Amino acid sequence: MTSKDRELMARYIYQVVRRLSKNQRHEVEMELEELISDMAEQGMGMEEVLAKLGDPKVFARQYQDDRHYLIGPEYYDNYVWLLKIVLLCAGGTILVVSVIETVTQGIVPGSTDAEKFALSIVYGIGSGFVNLAASCISIFGIVTILFALMERGRIRFDRKADKEWKVSDLGSGSGSMKQEWTPGRLTSIPNKKAVISKGDSIIGIMFIVIFCVLLIFVPHFFSLIITSGEEVTMIPVFNLEQWHVILPVFVLSMALALADEVIRLAIGHYCRIVMISNLICGFLQIILAVVILKILPFWNPGFVKKLNMYMGEHAEFLAANLDVNMISNGFLTLIIVITFAEMAVTVYKTMRYGMNK
Repeated sequence: MTSKDRELMARYIYQVVRRLSKNQRHEVEMELEELISDMAEQGMGMEEVLAKLGDPKVFARQYQDDRHYLIGPEYYDNYVWLLKIVLLCAGGTILVVSVIETVTQGIVPGSTDAEKFALSIVYGIGSGFVNLAASCISIFGIVTILFALMERGRIRFDRKADKEWKVSDLGSGSGSMKQEWTPGRLTSIPNKKAVISKGDSIIGIMFIVIFCVLLIFVPHFFSLIITSGEEVTMIPVFNLEQWHVILPVFVLSMALALADEVIRLAIGHYCRIVMISNLICGFLQIILAVVILKILPFWNPGFVKKLNMYMGEHAEFLAANLDVNMISNGFLTLIIVITFAEMAVTVYKTMRYGMNK
């Protein structure tokens, strides 16, 4: 068997097993390698062998159930794995935040400190579970919709590719033209340098989920904390009076970032789809960042006044040098630089390693 034949066989096997569940892949890979090798040893050319086996996505169906999937085997393992991580991050954050918030508010006046602390924790956990239930339903729906869209999008992509076949790839069926799969349509196995780190995607997803949960449930946690004896004062950094206007834009930006990370995780390597997703989400996030930092009343307008009230002379220097526009421009510049850097890396790795040769 020549190196070209081995390459064709490896491509075919890859295109079959990637559509199967994880626990099937190794066994089917060994079985297919043995089957193809046996057919080739009988005097058939490799292209003839693979053409006889047929389109790998059709061949893979014999190892799958006949049911129609909302999320098929190609994405299912990543879907379940990601859903567990996102629910764990969101759930843990909501419970911890609910307990801390309830304890700091002191919901049982008149009781001893020990009783107040214990009852506050119980109450915080109870209210946390209420918030948790609503959040988990929303998270489940968002992640499921994202993966379902990718599943449907892949089907549309395959159908589009069918329409672009050349006349030489068409064969005659019973009374009508029939499109036949040929080994020449096998795509290359992804370059190792094109593989996207699953750990990086997971860290990004965890950060997005936790940050989004904090923004939705406890935006006042992003505050400057001032202590004076036993008194604790929190001065919010954000304009919470206009938070109902700011939050939807913030959440939309986080949703775009989450969608981009989910696509990177699901596909697993740099390719055109990942590059286009990253470019679109990146540009939209920059636009939303401009809206949040330069158009919406994002910062707390009473921050400096309250700072002077509680800190007195110690706040004079900070208040005199606190320029809201400069801070907004600094954050916006940082966001643009980081986003463009990520987009540049994605484009480079896609063009250098992710394109089929």
